[in-house]
Amino acid sequence: MSIKKLCFSVFSMSLLLLISEGTYAIDVEAGRVVSTRCAVCHGIDGEGHGIQKSKISGMDVDEFIRLINLYKSSVRRNYMMESYTKDLSKEDIENLAAYYATK
Repeated sequence: MSIKKLCFSVFSMSLLLLISEGTYAIDVEAGRVVSTRCAVCHGIDGEGHGIQKSKISGMDVDEFIRLINLYKSSVRRNYMMESYTKDLSKEDIENLAAYYATK
């Protein structure tokens, strides 16, 4: 990992911790654990297997959370995404967002 990427990751995670709501801290490692359900379609690190629109690595945290919540509430329709997101907690979603933002 380059120094530039490392600095960006550290800065991003620090910022996320500062702006997170609630009494828990965003946990990138917990996001990695939850991400195993995403790997089939999005790849182990969210790289997307070269499929258009399936890359989620490096995605903006707020945009990731917004999109996941749209799938979770069935506003944005996709059977697989709806079924995979329906049981995710707010903490799970924020942890996933933090994990993929670091990729």
